[in-house]
Amino acid sequence: MQTPSSSPGRRAGGAKTGGLVTDGRPLSSYDFLSPAKLPREHLRTLQVAYETFAHRLAILLTSQLRVVCRVTVQSVDQISTDEYLAREVEPVVVAPLRFDPLPGTAILELTQATTLTLIDHLLGGSGGKQHVRPLTDLETPLVRDLLGDVLAELKIGLAEFVRVDPILGALEYNPQLVQVGGPADVMVAAGFDLHVGEAESTLTLTVPLQSVLPSLQKHSESAEVTAGERAAQLAARDLLTQGLREVPVEVSVRFAPARLRSDDLFDLRPGDLLSIGHPVSRPLDITTAGRVFGHAVATKQGARLACQVVAANKEDAHA
Repeated sequence: MQTPSSSPGRRAGGAKTGGLVTDGRPLSSYDFLSPAKLPREHLRTLQVAYETFAHRLAILLTSQLRVVCRVTVQSVDQISTDEYLAREVEPVVVAPLRFDPLPGTAILELTQATTLTLIDHLLGGSGGKQHVRPLTDLETPLVRDLLGDVLAELKIGLAEFVRVDPILGALEYNPQLVQVGGPADVMVAAGFDLHVGEAESTLTLTVPLQSVLPSLQKHSESAEVTAGERAAQLAARDLLTQGLREVPVEVSVRFAPARLRSDDLFDLRPGDLLSIGHPVSRPLDITTAGRVFGHAVATKQGARLACQVVAANKEDAHA
């Protein structure tokens, strides 16, 4: 008696449904527009940087508001720009940030209620429940000054893996009014629990992944290098630098260039005087590879022409 042969590619105990061979486990859908997860080491680097920022921010707020403040990292997640803008949030104050020299726009978010609580403490008040409303013309400068100090602490926190100068943009009340990228662009959103006296709220910092990803990768690679490997790299760099210093290069000393018409050039004869337009008081240019790196005056050394250097490492803007 013959038994039917198993179908090609079919696993033992598996099921075949709609042309798909499965092992019996339920299928799950995959959204190709969802951002890929950051490697664990990158998330850990961001976590450390944000914990440093949170600790320093708590000290800053406590000293400036004269009330005990606590800031802790709640989460560090990846979301798309579309998901970020589609969130349902309380009325917020949105502070666009530029991390010079990195590209892209980051966003710092505070609820309007929290912002008004901060202002109340800054002006000597006791905080308390605030009526949610936009900031007045007198309150906006106070918030911007406080955010300037916050960005100074953020700069120190981010120095864990990248050196930037955070620059504050114009305050908004709707995240959709800030140009943060395309719908599928990936953002790294960090949530912070913020306690100002008895008041509790959240603070959100959202950064474009492509802005910080190269710095995260570079930091991760440097962290993986052992002390011995780092010493070998430094030694190799020193040898290369020393070798480059000993490479012979051609150096020229020249007058300022002159312009002639082609017919004047063809009519030149022995004994003609050619004005080159170089002032007598102006030194000659010392050049190599077409670049000016110093200036000199003509002289002689024995029976040979020579030049005496009078300035170095300064390009002549008129050359």
